[in-house]
Amino acid sequence: MRFFRGLFKKRHLKSFDEKLKEEDFIGWRDLGYQTIEVDKIVGSVGRYRDFDEEFRPLKGSSKSRLQELENAILRGKILPPIEVYKIKDEYYVVDGNHRVAVAKKLGQKEIDAHIIEYIPAETSMENILARERSDFELITGLRDIILTEIGQYRKLLSQILEHKYYMSERRGEEVSIKEAARDWYKNIYLPIVEKIRKEKLLDAFPGRTESDLYVYISDHKWLESQKRGYDIGFDKAIEDFKNFVPETSLKEKIFDLFKFQF
Repeated sequence: MRFFRGLFKKRHLKSFDEKLKEEDFIGWRDLGYQTIEVDKIVGSVGRYRDFDEEFRPLKGSSKSRLQELENAILRGKILPPIEVYKIKDEYYVVDGNHRVAVAKKLGQKEIDAHIIEYIPAETSMENILARERSDFELITGLRDIILTEIGQYRKLLSQILEHKYYMSERRGEEVSIKEAARDWYKNIYLPIVEKIRKEKLLDAFPGRTESDLYVYISDHKWLESQKRGYDIGFDKAIEDFKNFVPETSLKEKIFDLFKFQF
């Protein structure tokens, strides 16, 4: 019987202290107040044994507190932001475990949070990429762009800075980089990503993301435009990707696009 009780025992939340021991960090920074995805909150700093992995309370005393908060939310009360520590793409609750529990129970997708991010040391490819993504998000305010290769976030930042320059020229006044990033995301990035989805281009690039393909297509568009002396446009660049044979490897696909352009 003990064996079967152990087999069905609920797992508690991830421990922040245990995660901290697994990683190398060079410090931390305050990211301020942001809206974060509830599903990315995976652990707790001090109370990880009080909740299961879905933030359901494991102690009877917690359940009454949970009900109080749920009733307050259903009455329309606005709860204060939670406090979290961020490690790469995961969040650990410092203060607000019950608020997260209620949010998960009610199916809430996002929650306001004050974020302290722990910065990983550049001791692995994964850590380098995590830092590049974090820096990009901090500068631009964009958090939905996932790249899998080192150095690609710099390319997107260059596009946003160029977009910022032209927006400022049109308006006759300086535009902030975050405003330019939002406009670039809405009017340049998203329309191309929607075409990538429509054409199902990602099927031919296993292990990559829509954001990766956006960078590949942007690179090809720029290089081919330089070669021809005029802007070929994104539609032509996307058409080139559609013409790939699905069985070829990613390396071969990228090589075929760029081999005559350097």
